[in-house]
Amino acid sequence: MEQNNRQIEVTFLWNGTPVTGRSGDSVAAALWRAGITTLARSRKVHRPLGYSGSYPTGVLARVNGRPNVRIDQVAVEAGLVVEMQNTWPSPRFDLLRLAQALPPKLVYGGFEHGAWMPKSGLAYRLAERAMANLAGVARPADTSLAATAVAGERLDVDCLVVGGGPAGIAEANRHAERGGTVALVTRGDSLARFASSMGATLEILDPRVRLFPGMELFGAYRDGALMVGAPHDNRRGAVAFVPRKTVLATGRRSIPPMVRGSQLPGVLDAYAALQLAAVHRVMAGQRVAVVGTGAEMDIAEKLAALGVDVVHRGPVAELSEIMGRRRVTGIRAGTQIRCDAVVHAGPWRADPSLGFQASGEGMFQVQAHPLPQSFSIVGAAARGDERIHAARHVHPDTLVCPCMDVTAGELYCHIDAGETDPEVLKRLTSCGMGTCQGFPCWENMLALLAARIGVEPEMFARPTHRPPRRSITVAQAAGLAALVEPDQ
Repeated sequence: MEQNNRQIEVTFLWNGTPVTGRSGDSVAAALWRAGITTLARSRKVHRPLGYSGSYPTGVLARVNGRPNVRIDQVAVEAGLVVEMQNTWPSPRFDLLRLAQALPPKLVYGGFEHGAWMPKSGLAYRLAERAMANLAGVARPADTSLAATAVAGERLDVDCLVVGGGPAGIAEANRHAERGGTVALVTRGDSLARFASSMGATLEILDPRVRLFPGMELFGAYRDGALMVGAPHDNRRGAVAFVPRKTVLATGRRSIPPMVRGSQLPGVLDAYAALQLAAVHRVMAGQRVAVVGTGAEMDIAEKLAALGVDVVHRGPVAELSEIMGRRRVTGIRAGTQIRCDAVVHAGPWRADPSLGFQASGEGMFQVQAHPLPQSFSIVGAAARGDERIHAARHVHPDTLVCPCMDVTAGELYCHIDAGETDPEVLKRLTSCGMGTCQGFPCWENMLALLAARIGVEPEMFARPTHRPPRRSITVAQAAGLAALVEPDQ
């Protein structure tokens, strides 16, 4: 791994053990540099999860007594105390990992089997506590963390641009040149991180555009007339945007391959792998395989230029298995290839959450309709989605939703019994109901369902994308109370 000795070293605690990071590192990047790749455990079977760029659960940890903090969005600080969640009695000695030995069907649908639960008394309280431990929610925030409201902001703008890539920058500049008020929201701390990592020449953002970096737009309300965002730094207040026009320049993300082992630490999307190598000077692995739908050659070439040893590059459709128990040890793609990391670059799909929330109507199952006229989609997000490669018989141990531990086998149990409504499958299995909020889990669920019964994925209505699509703290939400008028 490459080193940058000009950066200041910072020491923090991971599960009680000192770890040295560098100024500018995220906690996840610092841990990866230190060789620590298992950062979290899945909900039911406690499989190892890590930094992937795809599944938020893999980077959720307890930070300074606050649970469920994304450590890929937290900068290292001296004295920071970070602990793995969903372990018992401790991260160093986690007995819950024994759940991996359970027969898979025993935990389909979760541990909350009503027939098993005592009905009252001490037995019920103990069982409820056990269920909370198994679900990873037994330890609330430290009582010293007072939920004091963080003052929010309300901002009326002519144009709100969502996404800080080249298309978002260009669109924001175009509207600023017309003399209107423009705000640009991006989840990155800097603009166009992926394009910069690939060496693209970037347009300078017009100084008249108000930039909101490190912020997630988590909800579209009132047909998109109200868009609300929360900064990753929970010490900063949320912002309620009231735009006359909204431009979605959210780009596309690579969907994890639907093969056994795709959730293992060491499987990263192209964005995450390039961020590690180009920004943090941390290699994804010692021997890296790159797969994709056409972009794998360019991604592999860029990673190699940054010092990554790329041992395989090829179509994702040829990938049949990712091997390993605690992390990646190899792949099968026609032949067996030894590697310790897999980078996927496609199929590329846009997260539909915000557009769905702005246009959806209904009660039990919200249906998406055409976007309001005040909305437009530009850049990569407007190019359409690539098809996901899904075999009719995916290995039943393949995780479709690592956040909620939903496997292909669990979905097959319901599909083969005749249940083909994606909304019902979601409710039966909890697929997509974790921190990912359905993306990319529902992409793979719909592809798996369609392949199993021999139809096209487009014939199915998507499950309901409801806000918030990403986390917001109680304190941030409270800070918006006086800024948003309630519906009448």
